[in-house]
Amino acid sequence: MSRPLSKQIGSTLAHIQDLIDTLIHGLLSSFGKNKSSKVMTNIKDAGDAYYDTYTKIKNGEKES
Repeated sequence: MSRPLSKQIGSTLAHIQDLIDTLIHGLLSSFGKNKSSKVMTNIKDAGDAYYDTYTKIKNGEKES
């Protein structure tokens, strides 16, 4: 039995959002490789904190 169209659309949108978040995290992580700028380091740290929190939320863990 096939899933309803609404569930298929919702699942597809969730996968697209996850892909976008993963790409953004990769870009923010690449900024952190060159630690010459405090601004870039802060951007990388903020990106890491966002991605870690987002991952916990997706996995159903409580934020500490």
